[in-house]
Amino acid sequence: MISSAEMINLLARNLRVIEVQTEGLTQADSMLQLPFRGNCLNWVLGHILVYRDAALKLAGAEPLWDRQRARRYMYGSASMQAGDDAVPLETILADLRRSQERLATVLAALSEEQLNADSCDHGDDLRECLLELVWHDGYHAGQTEYLRQLAGVNDQVMVI
Repeated sequence: MISSAEMINLLARNLRVIEVQTEGLTQADSMLQLPFRGNCLNWVLGHILVYRDAALKLAGAEPLWDRQRARRYMYGSASMQAGDDAVPLETILADLRRSQERLATVLAALSEEQLNADSCDHGDDLRECLLELVWHDGYHAGQTEYLRQLAGVNDQVMVI
């Protein structure tokens, strides 16, 4: 079974990928849209934060974003375009760092009994629900490699 400490480490690695992949990018870069169905870097990063907030709520903590701010970045929301009501890239990145700190504190405080308790809508224990959110975090963190290239940087960024 994966521990809280391992979840914290996976989330920290994902954040490191995000930080490296967004280095030097601007708000305008983050709004560039794919030429096919998908969404821009700004949306992907905000979406990651929305689901980190979901993990915080599951673990009994307050989310960083209110429902109004989160709505634009939820699953199924419309593709973002330049000029839309996007949260500034630097704000999202700062909030992702804050979410890491808060998740590290909250997850570290969970007991094995709490992690094994049924506490999700679909009958899984808290550990399984949190693991699903950690997987989701990594899935979208991986997308940042390609979304970075939309800005024309044409570089190779490796994160180990």
